[in-house]
Amino acid sequence: MPLCQLFINKDQQQFMLMKMPKDVSPDNYQSWIVDKEQEKDIQAFEFSQQLLDRIALSYVDDSQTDDPYQAKYVLMKAPDEKELFVSSLEISHNGEEKLDIIRNGLLIVFDENELEKFTPILQGAWNKDGM
Repeated sequence: MPLCQLFINKDQQQFMLMKMPKDVSPDNYQSWIVDKEQEKDIQAFEFSQQLLDRIALSYVDDSQTDDPYQAKYVLMKAPDEKELFVSSLEISHNGEEKLDIIRNGLLIVFDENELEKFTPILQGAWNKDGM
């Protein structure tokens, strides 16, 4: 199960998806991100709720296929917050989880082949958002 981080090159309005080394885990990935941001002219990407919604709608659009994906939001509540907030979007197909898209740009990839489908969906959602 690889971890990836989504970065953006603001000058070129271009996404970059980088796989993390195997020794990086969800508990210690922040320093890896900071190192990458210093090496290149990029910054870690944060998903807005609107962008997550557009991605979810693209995946579950049954007009595109007879066998649509399922998209499920995971809600969390921080100890210092009163409201629930979306922390991630889980994408699955035929009951098998494919991707977890986490708000701070971290992707948990259960099926690496899925990245080929995710990339154009992300770009399309980004273009519609007019970001």
